[in-house]
Formats: sequence, structure tokens, C-alpha cells
Amino acid sequence: MDERSATDISLHEPGSALPGEKGLNGKTFFVKTFGCQMNVHDSERMSGLLTGSGAVPVGDPAEADIILVNTCTIRDKADQKALSDLGRIRMVRKDGPENILAVTGCMAQREGEEIFRLVPDVDLILGPSQIRNLIPLIETVSSGNSRVNGTLLPNPEMTTPPALRPKGATAFVTVQEGCDKACAYCVVPSTRGAERSRPVREIVREIEMLVQSGYSEVTLLGQNVNGYGKKGDADGAVFSDLLSEVNAVAGLKRIRFTTSHPVDMSQELLEVMANCSRVMPHLHLPVQSGSDAVLARMQRGYTIGQYRTWVSRLREMLPGFSLTTDLIVGFCGETEEEFSRTLDAVEEFQFEGAFSFIYSPRPSTPAFSWGELPPREVSVERLERLQKLVESQSARRNEAQIGKTVEILVEKWDPETRMVIGRTPQFQNVRGVLPLSSADPSLGDLVTVRIEIASKTGLKGACTGRA
Repeated sequence: MDERSATDISLHEPGSALPGEKGLNGKTFFVKTFGCQMNVHDSERMSGLLTGSGAVPVGDPAEADIILVNTCTIRDKADQKALSDLGRIRMVRKDGPENILAVTGCMAQREGEEIFRLVPDVDLILGPSQIRNLIPLIETVSSGNSRVNGTLLPNPEMTTPPALRPKGATAFVTVQEGCDKACAYCVVPSTRGAERSRPVREIVREIEMLVQSGYSEVTLLGQNVNGYGKKGDADGAVFSDLLSEVNAVAGLKRIRFTTSHPVDMSQELLEVMANCSRVMPHLHLPVQSGSDAVLARMQRGYTIGQYRTWVSRLREMLPGFSLTTDLIVGFCGETEEEFSRTLDAVEEFQFEGAFSFIYSPRPSTPAFSWGELPPREVSVERLERLQKLVESQSARRNEAQIGKTVEILVEKWDPETRMVIGRTPQFQNVRGVLPLSSADPSLGDLVTVRIEIASKTGLKGACTGRA
């Protein structure tokens, strides 16, 4: 920091009330978000803190007194996108000593002071664990400190301030943060910290309030969501217990969760998925590679055989459930034979979808200095083969849905085209046209759609009724 040390900043102590003063009355703010669902919800929580302090959101950074750029750093491409946007934003930001440009999120946590060198106009940086302290950090910058590095501060209690969510049918709810795994390629342990879980009662209370506000579906979020409570920080509850409690919330229609780790799968979780009607039959379970040798180098902690066991059990207990995953190609030392095992795994497990990427070496990870990467053109060609296989499987599965009737939860509604958009319990994207004679739906309604058209990205058909 330029003028004050971390210990000089007046922070909100663990257990204290969240900032609700109107110290930012009349201020406007703009938030730009990069990355995953966790980052989206982090932005919602920062927006909630800012509005709670009297600030007003705007849609144009040129109109904002406070600009937050919430970054991701899972791959180098994410870093470059954020830095590129920062360059554009700094050109349109308002001038004035009280106007603040802040970089938040995982890239901020990893880069620290380097952000100030890369983008000299930045006034404040803070990582994901410091969201709770956003308002006092902004106040510190406004009081005359031209630059504040919030990443140097000790972590406060788990960051769960009220969120400013967009109106709609679905909402994100953080239940767990951080990761204690040691995957060789992953920056999450260094940017998000150790695993921490929220108490069940707090989560249930938040979801009850969301239902009262009109939300019909929640997605429980965590870097390692099925590791919830395993450190004994959730009053003895584990993830299957949490799902059972959330399933009992009156008025809630659907429950989803992400992201799970194969090492923390349990029979109890499978039983809850099979027996709790509001828990959707969809599991996102990253496999990353189909090669045991590559998984060992990645330090993932499981084999393909162990992964197969969990998938087989769930398919026995919950016929028709859908499985999505993450896949990495081009990891350190990957051979053509090892890559072919990944293609075999895709053929075997028939994933409904996959996020697939070329390995991107990240500073502060064990694999960063290992080298032995396949030539870039080889990794690009492997990724293309992999994605074509996943897409062809998805297209075939979707084509098999033609003529069938599915249930979707309405997430969007266009009265001009009479088009509803939503997802099936298995997380398939569906567009349905409502007859002119039908009453307009509300967001969160359950409707049935007879599928007429299928593509690799989704389904389309005619609405046939309300579920």
C-alpha cells in the first residue's frame, strides 16, 4: 500500500454487523464480471454491499463513480481478457479523486501489487475472500490513500453478505468456499484459500428468503461443494445433510449444485439425489482426463475406475440422470496414447456436456515449472477432436428427444414471440412456443414442451401445458 498498512484499515470484524450505513449515498457503481458462477455470485454480493451503503448501479462505466472489475485467473486467456477490458474502462472512467477503479477476484489475489504496475490507474485490489470488507476498503481509498492492496489483509469470516441478484426464477447461494485439494494445475487454493463452509441454518434461512422473494430454483455453489462440512465447520453436517434440509424448504421447486469433486463423492449423496424430489437429476463431476497416468500427474486423487464406480452407482439409482464434466488436454507430458484414453472416457460416460480447455500453466501452481507441454498445434488439434466428439454425442442425444415431452422451469419469457426459455431437470436448454390461447406464464412456472427441433446446443418445441 502507498500510505497505510493493512492493520491501519478499520475492518468489519468477524461476527460484526455487515456495513449498512449510507456512506455512499449518491455514488454510482458499475461491475464487470469475468469467469464462473462463483464469480457471478461474488459480483452479486459486492453489488449488495454497495447498494446497502447507498450506492446505485449503472450500466455504463463512464457513468460510474466506483468501477469494479471482477476477474478470473483459471487460464491465461481469462487474465488477458480482464486486462484488455481494464484498458478500455480506464479510458472512459470519470476523473476525480473520489472516483475509484477496483480490481477484484482471483487475478487480483494472485497478482497482488503487480496489478498496480500493469494498470497504474487502479486504486484498489482485493481477492474473493475480502468481499466482506469491500466498503471499508473503498472508504480507505476515498480518505486519501491513492492505492490500497486488500489482498494483504487477513481473511475475515466466510464472505456471505446480502446479494443484489437480478430478478428471475433462479438464484445462486454460496455454501462453501475455497479448496484443500492439491491439483497440480489449479490456482484455486492460492486465490480462494482453504475450505470453509457456512452453517446449515444460515443457508436454509437465505433460501427461505429467496423463495419468499419469488425465486423457484437455487444453485448451491462451492469450489468443492460436496466437500461441504468435512472440516467440521458446519455443526457436524455434511453435504448430503445440507441437501436434505434445503429439499424441505417450502415453496422451493428445484435444487442444483456445483462443482463436485470425485474424491468427495459419497453413497449418502447419491441416496439424497435419488430420494429428494427437488434435487435435480444432474451432476457436474469434473474428470479432467481419461488417463490414470495423467490424473496422477495432475494430483487429482482418483482413478478412472473410481470415477466409473460413482457414475455407475448413480445411473443404477437414478436412471435418466445427466452427467456433465470438465476436460483438460495438453497437460504436462500428455502423449497421444494418454489423450486417446480421454476420448475413450467420453465415449464411455456419454457426457451431456463438457467444458474443455487446453492446459494453461498458472503461476503459483505445482505444474507451472514442469514444462514438457505438447506442441501448441498438437494440443489445439486434440481439443478440436475432443470437442467434436462431445458435440456429436450431444446432438445425437438431443435428436432422440424429438417427439418427447419435457418439463422446464421458465427462466425467460418473450411476450412478442410467445417464447419461453428454460431447462429440463437434466439441465438441457429448451425453447418452447406458447399457444396464443394460453395465459402468459410467470418466471419460475413449470411448463411442458413437446420437442420438435433438436441441435447440439438445445431443444425447441411447442408448449403443451403447465406442470
